[in-house]
Amino acid sequence: MAASSLDESIQLERELVDAIKKNTRQHTWRILRKIVFSIAIPYLVFLVTWVATNEARAFVAIQYDDNVLNTTSFIASILLVVTATIFTWRWAEKRFGGMALIGRLVSVSKAVLKVERQIDNAKQKAIPSPEDTADIERLAYAAWDEYMQAMHDSGIPIKNSN
Repeated sequence: MAASSLDESIQLERELVDAIKKNTRQHTWRILRKIVFSIAIPYLVFLVTWVATNEARAFVAIQYDDNVLNTTSFIASILLVVTATIFTWRWAEKRFGGMALIGRLVSVSKAVLKVERQIDNAKQKAIPSPEDTADIERLAYAAWDEYMQAMHDSGIPIKNSN
């Protein structure tokens, strides 16, 4: 059903934003869980690996007073910390998808902003054209579809209420 006036298009955009807010609020804990686990697990692995390798390097430095061995153990510890962190980051992102979800939600925000800009452009005209209202409606439904796809891809079920 096409919006026939600018006021109806504005109402459609408000309903879109309200539906996104409502659905996001309902799933806040699931979204936060995905984001926190995607960041916290690699950070904890980084910290544990860093502390363990520092302890190992300190032990080697005390046991063997050798600059070459100290340098070698330093390089090995850095490589181990970086490798463990990257491996864990990739695993956590594949498992939880928090960073991808953030990116998708940012693109949803951009899509909503496009709708709002189109409304502002239409308001600046003395008499908005039917194409303006059709563009607003098209962009609003595209933003909703993008939101639905982002949540679906993240494994968060959303009722198609719009």
